[in-house]
Amino acid sequence: MKLLAVTLLSASIVGSAQTARVTDTPVNSVPFLGLGIEFDPYPEPVNDARWQTMLGRVRRADTGFLRVMSSATDYCGGFDSAGNPIYLWKSEPEAPALQRIYDVLDFAQKNGIEVLLGEWSSPGKLGIRSPDDPRWPRMVADFVQHLIRDKHYTVIQFYIMMNEPNGDWMWRRSKPQFDQWSAGVQLLRKELDARNLQSVLLAGPDNSGGREWFNRSIAELHPVYGAWEQHIYAKDSEVLNGELEQQLFADGTTITTLDPEGGAKARFIAESGLVTGKIEELDQQPRVHDFDYGVLMADYVIQVARAGWLGADAWDLDDAMHGNGKGGQKIWGFWDSRSLETMHPRPWFESWSLMSRAMRRGSTVMRVTGDLPASVRATAVKFQSDWSVVIVNDSAAPVSLDFLMPQGISHWYAYRYFENDRKTDVDGFIQNSGTLRTSNGIARIQMPGRGLLILTNKKLGR
Repeated sequence: MKLLAVTLLSASIVGSAQTARVTDTPVNSVPFLGLGIEFDPYPEPVNDARWQTMLGRVRRADTGFLRVMSSATDYCGGFDSAGNPIYLWKSEPEAPALQRIYDVLDFAQKNGIEVLLGEWSSPGKLGIRSPDDPRWPRMVADFVQHLIRDKHYTVIQFYIMMNEPNGDWMWRRSKPQFDQWSAGVQLLRKELDARNLQSVLLAGPDNSGGREWFNRSIAELHPVYGAWEQHIYAKDSEVLNGELEQQLFADGTTITTLDPEGGAKARFIAESGLVTGKIEELDQQPRVHDFDYGVLMADYVIQVARAGWLGADAWDLDDAMHGNGKGGQKIWGFWDSRSLETMHPRPWFESWSLMSRAMRRGSTVMRVTGDLPASVRATAVKFQSDWSVVIVNDSAAPVSLDFLMPQGISHWYAYRYFENDRKTDVDGFIQNSGTLRTSNGIARIQMPGRGLLILTNKKLGR
């Protein structure tokens, strides 16, 4: 096996090396949720062989959670003469849209992956055009009850009442109305409680931007929310200059200030991505094909962890999952399952799945302190006796780093994501590329320009 950076560096390089320390001080007391993936029911059936390939990749990535969004029309066909919902699991149990929800949940249940379930918006096709229409919370609660009591899904932990409620694009006939949305959220909590479904926590506010909406939600709705989450599509500059971490730290302070129980609640990013380079009119991000997108998303995740947030959900799994309303597909995924040729994993799946395997659900995020170059960010996680140190270099210039590593571990496995130095298998999973040994507890690291390095004391799973 290749041995990395075993010999002492020359005096000139040693003198220029930066020093950091991996501490045993947790960033917070709540376990990390892991890295998630947006895995929505498909509008059309997926080729079975490609479906099984995708499931295998999601499983191997040690995915922490899935965000699964659908529509009420997928399980409700309308109302009878008395105004009661006609549920497809009773009237048409083989309905394709319903079965596609089951398919995702079956996979999650089989593999023990927790689910953040939700619906996009008020189901206008059923005559419901506002989230405070009491028929919608009733329908949602009945559906959740069916999934938990009849289908025995135990992985449904969180529920989202409406995607991006602060966005004009989610309100068909009016501007966003906080009071109407807030009333719907509170009605849903009452409906779930009436069915003894207190174990299903509401998560939100699911805002995209919109600090006022986020802050007001925490101040007014903290009695009904069991977890806090939002969407962040960051600019490159916000990642590179650390502004993302600063904003998340500020948001965390808002949570603990305005919510008396906020420090004990999960907080995570429910949609994660980069907005720089997005083709707005087509809702496409062609940069998912580029190596650099994977580097910046690695930095994004490190900042999420360092700021005390507990996970991030990748938008999204597959281009074939969502149409863009213009006759094409949204391009944001790890691949495009519409053909065998486009199923090849894109670079950012390589870095995301590597971090997902290293930053496992149930880990504790540890502080990394000390002196690092401005282009370098690092974090560490501990899972039982296993450690992972995650380091990203955003600069095109190589760097030399000294890390004081956890005591008692002298042998580290290296996983590398660099444009001309990454060892992957056919499914895009980065493999161990060698080992590094510490000297007096110091790991001496040389990183090429722009890339991700993960050091672990135990090899990552297949």
